[in-house]
Amino acid sequence: MAFDRILGQEQPKKILKNALQSSNIAHAYLFHGQESIGKKQIAIELAKSLNCASPIKGDACDGCISCRKIENRTHPDFFFIEPTKNTPTAREAVIKIEAIRELQRKLAFHPYEGNVKVAIIDNADLMNLQAANSFLKTLEEPPLATILILISSNPFKLLPTLISRCQTIQFQPLTQENIKKILKEIMTEEKIENDTLAFRTLRSRGSVKKALAEDIENIVNIRKEIVSLLETISFDRMDVVFSHAKSWANQSDQWELILNELMELVRDLAFFQSGCTESEVYNRDIAERLKLLASRRTVNSWLKIFTAIHTTKIALSGNANAQLFFENMLIDFCEAA
Repeated sequence: MAFDRILGQEQPKKILKNALQSSNIAHAYLFHGQESIGKKQIAIELAKSLNCASPIKGDACDGCISCRKIENRTHPDFFFIEPTKNTPTAREAVIKIEAIRELQRKLAFHPYEGNVKVAIIDNADLMNLQAANSFLKTLEEPPLATILILISSNPFKLLPTLISRCQTIQFQPLTQENIKKILKEIMTEEKIENDTLAFRTLRSRGSVKKALAEDIENIVNIRKEIVSLLETISFDRMDVVFSHAKSWANQSDQWELILNELMELVRDLAFFQSGCTESEVYNRDIAERLKLLASRRTVNSWLKIFTAIHTTKIALSGNANAQLFFENMLIDFCEAA
């Protein structure tokens, strides 16, 4: 059945299945949780179930014309809104008021083919203020035979009044077992080695998008460089400080990646020094090396280093002098010894 073909998210699926079987569907939902864990897929399956010609215990049959049309986004009673860029060179995509007004116009009519109209707003937190305020009116006075589904990875960015008018369902990160199964299905055309599959799964943090997006070779090289740096850096090796600061300053496209890797590695080092087990750290594949490194400093020292990285990350999000801030960060590493 439709819901069952989606791996993971057992609790959200149970909530929605029960609501379908008891005909107790809310007029508006907010599906929230980190990126790429199944929120959009389950929202689409809910739309199919609500309009399926031959539902099975409330679940979609996945074979009727209605299910196929919704899957292909060609059903006249199914609407999918997502952020768009104002211009090809725009840095961020948004959901503008024009898109919301067009949706409101379509929702004003009775269902054309199905039982109910279903509107999904993906990345709803990217509605601009005008769009959010306009959509609030729809939530306050929802049209008849209409189900609204908001999807967000950052619900704290949504207007509280929007959230209060939705039934919220939280989605959890996918298990490593489910991530591995999904990666095997997606990457069937590629020859993926077991070590690479395991590494992508380990680094996924429960998100399929993260597992697929990373340049594994680049990650491995950067991580090796950082661990080696943390093992050798001291006031006796200022050459290391200045060479790394200069090198990193010239890699503006890698700043976020370098700093994120630093933060995760130092987090793991602080965890190990606090007595945590391997199951509680990110970089479990190099756990033995990290345990040895962690023992060289106190927990407080690792926390000071973590703070220095965080400060540098904030500075580089502006127009800071990159080399100067990298130098200051690495000097802070030395002082924390």
